[in-house]
Amino acid sequence: MTRNRLFLGVLGLVLALALPIAAGPSAAEWDQMKKDFFRDFANADISVKKSALDRIAGVNTSDAAKLLISVYGQIKRDVDAQDDKCNAALADLEKKLKPLRGATQLSAGEMDRKNKLEAELKAVSDDQQKKRDEAKKLLDTIASSIGRFTDPAAVSELRTMVLKAADWTDRYAILSGLLEAKAEGVGAICLEAAKDRDPRVRIIALDGLLRLGDVKAAEPLFVAAVEDSEWQIRLSGIAGVEKLKCKAGIAAMIRQLKKEDGRLRDDLSGALKRLTGMDFGYNAASWDEWWKTNGERWDGNPVGGGKVAGNDVKSAGGAGGTTAEPPTFFGLKITSKKIVFVLDVSGSMADPSEPPPDKDKPPVVNSGGNGPAPEPWEAGLKGTKLEVLKWEFERTVKKLDDKVTFNIIVFASDVQRWKDKMQPATPAVKAEAIDFVKKQSPTSQTNTGDALEKAFELAGQGLNDKAYAALVDTIYLMSDGAPNAGKYPNPDDIIRKVKEWNVLSKVIINTVGLGNPTNYNPNFLSQLAGMTGGVFVKR
Repeated sequence: MTRNRLFLGVLGLVLALALPIAAGPSAAEWDQMKKDFFRDFANADISVKKSALDRIAGVNTSDAAKLLISVYGQIKRDVDAQDDKCNAALADLEKKLKPLRGATQLSAGEMDRKNKLEAELKAVSDDQQKKRDEAKKLLDTIASSIGRFTDPAAVSELRTMVLKAADWTDRYAILSGLLEAKAEGVGAICLEAAKDRDPRVRIIALDGLLRLGDVKAAEPLFVAAVEDSEWQIRLSGIAGVEKLKCKAGIAAMIRQLKKEDGRLRDDLSGALKRLTGMDFGYNAASWDEWWKTNGERWDGNPVGGGKVAGNDVKSAGGAGGTTAEPPTFFGLKITSKKIVFVLDVSGSMADPSEPPPDKDKPPVVNSGGNGPAPEPWEAGLKGTKLEVLKWEFERTVKKLDDKVTFNIIVFASDVQRWKDKMQPATPAVKAEAIDFVKKQSPTSQTNTGDALEKAFELAGQGLNDKAYAALVDTIYLMSDGAPNAGKYPNPDDIIRKVKEWNVLSKVIINTVGLGNPTNYNPNFLSQLAGMTGGVFVKR
């Protein structure tokens, strides 16, 4: 597709030099086109709506670009209004259901009322999701259509919208479309958009510059991003500094390492290690001392041709910034402060736990992420896989630092989130979390996709979340089976959705496969970890 677009772009340039510029539609023709568009866009069939959008994108004028952007904004406003209405209805139904769900015994009439309310709750929720999905398809169609505009006036209009549109989602969508099409001049637009007032637009602009490849002019932007107040922007800055191998960026990373507390210490120390060939872990003072001595001589290549050297002064770097040994989850060291545990409680978790034959050194697949390597692991409790999970979870949560915030999602065919919001790891909260997991019983199928969707709702889903909380940076997914239920029963669909959800969230997903690998699809868990910078382990 990209090659075809490039060919067409070159062909268009040649024709433009040889022939008079083709005129757009006349005023009367454009009025008729708009009438036809609004007629078809009012159709209930989404394929008719998409066809109408494609026709307008094919007009290739500034008027057509303006119309598409105005439709984009209207769709978003309609979805927001629908969401507000549905959320109010859902909250009212939840309020009515709460005493019925909490009752130990219900009369026949009360049970009938509960079932009716539950059915109504599901109907409202399903309708809300259907409308969201339809709107997303239309918004995606518009965003991809944006890259088809080549008329100078239309491109100029889009550039103005990227830089000046009042709503950040408009600026984000237009820039995303231009980047997807690698439109002429999009690099220059990214350089300007990287200074946008909204962090989400800055993220897509910085990441876009990395995708385009020619980012030397963006060096000061990436260096500044390393010390930005938003951690996702800091990640973009670290990636840019590493790609550009700039000295000012290394100094900035060392300064930020002194202040960082949580997962980003791994990202900073990992980048520093790859750039310099040294390994001082989280020890910012040692990095600073080494850089003051060697920075002027550093030529962009790691010391010793890439072989890691150091003074073995890595701090253990537990969560919360302590130097105590960090807690582990199935041998995965926890260095993050913003965690969601996504735990499989499907029917197969009732089967006996059978650790690998080489249980002292179980097979490990490390995606090459920045976090510490997993430790060898052995189940501390014999029994079913669910009993092993409960024991491991209790051991892990008891050791979480009190600066950590966390949540839990359990899944079988249905998905249940422990708390609506992230919780501080106080002794009382940790005890409640342990009790919640201990009460789980194995049942039904494996709805991995919906469980991850709920986790990303906590993390913020970019355009899908107008609040954009960004309260999660690491997910620990444990499963003993392949996905086979929910909205996304196919592993490929889950991979596609996670890529979509994670554009802005930048969440790491560490994955644990428990039991026989033929049951849980190791390729899926490995890909999920690898594409997010996480680690996959077999247990």
